[in-house]
Amino acid sequence: MKKNISAKTLTWLFVFVYFASYVTRINFSAIIQEVATDTGLAKSALSGVLVCLSITYGVGQIVNGWLGDKIKPQRLIFYGLLIATVVNLAFPFFAFSVPLMCVFWAVNGFAQAMMWPPMVKILVGTMSEEEYGASVIKISCGSSVGTIFIYLVSPLVIKLWGWKAVFAVTSLIGVLSCVLWCIMQRKMVIVEENKPQEVQETSAPAPFKFPKQAVWPMLFIMLAITFQGMLRDGVTSWMPTYLAEVFQMDNATSILCTVSLAIFSMISYYASGWIYKTFFRSETGCAISLYLVVLFFTALQYLCFDFGAVFAILCMTMTTAAIHGVNLMLISHVPKRFKKYGNISTISGVLNACTYLGSAIFTYGVAVLAESLGWRATVGVWFIIGIFGCLCCLIALKPWRKFIGIKTDE
Repeated sequence: MKKNISAKTLTWLFVFVYFASYVTRINFSAIIQEVATDTGLAKSALSGVLVCLSITYGVGQIVNGWLGDKIKPQRLIFYGLLIATVVNLAFPFFAFSVPLMCVFWAVNGFAQAMMWPPMVKILVGTMSEEEYGASVIKISCGSSVGTIFIYLVSPLVIKLWGWKAVFAVTSLIGVLSCVLWCIMQRKMVIVEENKPQEVQETSAPAPFKFPKQAVWPMLFIMLAITFQGMLRDGVTSWMPTYLAEVFQMDNATSILCTVSLAIFSMISYYASGWIYKTFFRSETGCAISLYLVVLFFTALQYLCFDFGAVFAILCMTMTTAAIHGVNLMLISHVPKRFKKYGNISTISGVLNACTYLGSAIFTYGVAVLAESLGWRATVGVWFIIGIFGCLCCLIALKPWRKFIGIKTDE
């Protein structure tokens, strides 16, 4: 029997893998203005490239989540890293054609979706519940570090070597992650419920099972995640535009604000993890408390709309920080409850797909709302979406507590 690697080592391996995944996914969106200027292609046309990635990433979450329960999750993660790295390396050479860019970036989106669901399966199968809780916080921070890295390093790389060099840098990170993964993945032993470690590598996958008592709460958890996706990417993606149009901020300041959101998201992951561990026994209960924070700051921003840029940044930062906490509760912690049913990766993929369904709907919707009704009304819609998300968690609260074994009268 091979010796499994420690929880700490596995966590930091996944932090780097998730960091590599993020920098090879968001690099194009971060430098889209430079690509448009250099190639002469319309920014609206290039935005279609990002839409292709969002679609295949969302669909890929479901497909690869299912695959993660059928084949070795280690292999799926490696294939995802490898394909994403190759696409990043080749992408700049096809920047003369929007249709070709769409094809390549759509492939990248599907490859990126090969990582998170099998990651969750590996974590649940190798760690105790306490280790898992600490691990997913650190891994989630990998995405924030990736965002900070891209937005701070890209301008310097573009200034020295041009925008195509950004993809060379992210490809190098991808290569390093592939090599590191090949070295370390051989030491992983994934233990599934009621199966001895000796038979994990050779046993056939268990048939898909989904407990009837989880159907009702999971439907509303999925809705709550969809609303979370609307708020997370709706606020984050449009914050620079909001600040530019309402307060006439320049591009450099907007980039700094994007970085500040990433920093606060890391703080939020740790704060949400502490709140969950200290005060709550169910993920839906903790999500309700975080949705209440969202409601408070969106209402404050709406009522005090003319209080200035600093006040608006504070409200949006706290809103996105709380919504990242909701993401941590419902996407990272809910799947672990399905360990004994043998479908952790599938559940993780489906839940993550709900985030990107909400994101796809509302990232475009914010633009329509802002143009037709103005930014104050858009902030009001953020508040309404927060109400819907909170209500979904409230409806799911008791049946979810019952499903996970908590008495509803506690």
